[in-house]
Amino acid sequence: MIEIRVMKPEEAQAVRKLGRKTFEWFEALWVPKPKKCFVAVEGHDILGAVIYKYFKIVDKTIGYVDYIFVDKKGHGKGIGTKLVDACFKAMDQEGCDGYSAIVRDDNVGSWKLFINKGLSRYGIDDLFRRFGLKGMVGLSFQSPLFVATGMEFYLAMKSEKPEVNKDSTRRQLMNLFLYTIIFLLPTFIRGFDYAFYVIGVMLMILSIRVVFGYIGTRFSNEKWSFRVNDGGFFIPTIASLFGGAYYISGNWYPSEYRRDQAFRGALGKTALLQWISVFLLVLMGRTSFANIEFVDAVVTLGRILLAISVIPFYPMASFGGERIFKWNKWVYGIVVLITILEILL
Repeated sequence: MIEIRVMKPEEAQAVRKLGRKTFEWFEALWVPKPKKCFVAVEGHDILGAVIYKYFKIVDKTIGYVDYIFVDKKGHGKGIGTKLVDACFKAMDQEGCDGYSAIVRDDNVGSWKLFINKGLSRYGIDDLFRRFGLKGMVGLSFQSPLFVATGMEFYLAMKSEKPEVNKDSTRRQLMNLFLYTIIFLLPTFIRGFDYAFYVIGVMLMILSIRVVFGYIGTRFSNEKWSFRVNDGGFFIPTIASLFGGAYYISGNWYPSEYRRDQAFRGALGKTALLQWISVFLLVLMGRTSFANIEFVDAVVTLGRILLAISVIPFYPMASFGGERIFKWNKWVYGIVVLITILEILL
């Protein structure tokens, strides 16, 4: 029989070890030694845990699910749901005004769990409208959202209805381009021309990538919509301050997720077409006889996105590399090889 209870202090190290075993290597690095935590125990074995804490934002106390994980041998037993239930009940008893979490974009098991518990996906624009600039910044920096590329914020306030705009593709595309401009404003420190090339080229590359992704969705029977991943929004700002470049993550997402190969193919082919679009832009830029800065910027910034787009693990997985890898490892290997050759030669 599985028991859900408060973690004992002497179990903290074992919980941390289980968390690090459960997550991919990069995420595993950040699993903390838990303080507030519920565990799922069967016999003498810890099968799962939820680590949580609290944020004080404006005049509200918001509970935050920092990590939730279940050992493979505990899958299919409803442990995740039971842990979240215990966590939210404790938050209620401790007087919190709402619940929150951040989840990876394609981690359907987690975000569906939170949606079923009444949480809604909040973009940084939604957080700004609800809590103001100070509150939005506070939530983003007290959680890993500001640097967590590919992550999305989920929130439910106990006494309020969700104050989020409908996630329409048109609105999300507008956010992608608007965020790109806003978070790259530090490029103007290096002059108007430099900023024009960087921001203009990145908008062009993202636009073409979005179009090719849309074409990829037409080859499946899934219902798709575009969505920006607000996580990691601070990285482009920091990169541009030091003369670098980084992209806001956004992608096409199906309305329903499945585990079959046909579905993995739908995701993988869409990601492959997005990679092809960027590769063609870089190739045309390299073979162009026009010796102008705009073309040079296309090649440089295109190569950055090419490199990001083939990394199959967090925090870069949301750019498509993981989808190609899970669909067809031979295709993925070819894509990686071409990318390496293009960048190095």
